[in-house]
Amino acid sequence: ERYEVGSEPWDGLGVARQIGMVSYRTPRGYDAKFGRSLQRPDSPPYGSSAAWAVKSYLEHQGRKFQTRFDPLTYVKITEQMDSHDVGRGREGGCAGALGRVVVPSVVLGIDSDVLYPLHEQEELAGHLRGSSVVAIRSDAGHDGFLLEQEQVGKAVANFLEGLPSSPS
Repeated sequence: ERYEVGSEPWDGLGVARQIGMVSYRTPRGYDAKFGRSLQRPDSPPYGSSAAWAVKSYLEHQGRKFQTRFDPLTYVKITEQMDSHDVGRGREGGCAGALGRVVVPSVVLGIDSDVLYPLHEQEELAGHLRGSSVVAIRSDAGHDGFLLEQEQVGKAVANFLEGLPSSPS
């Protein structure tokens, strides 16, 4: 679980980031952004030496990620995310815990998100009293919550406008 100073698995962290980005974004989104374009005009048009724009982008994201996270910290954060259960140790499990929430809520889901699929957001909202679900249309997969600012902003504004005014 630990590693010696100087032997940190930096390359693995960079590759993990690349795999993650391919996993939670959509083919349609990558195609729209990069298509089959090459990063450099002098690049060979095929083979392992081809400098595809998408490959360059993913490698850049992997290197950038290496400057933001310690590999072991990242493993521990993802373990916590994967094992989090709001219903653990609570009467009625997840449904019981969420059913006790008494504040108004809106749940947003991205229609192309494979990390947190829309059907899970619908299930979540189904356990929250008086909540609603807004599906955000996006080809960006999980990153739609960051990239679809207009839709997200409109959904949040509509939700907030529908709340009763607080007494002054």
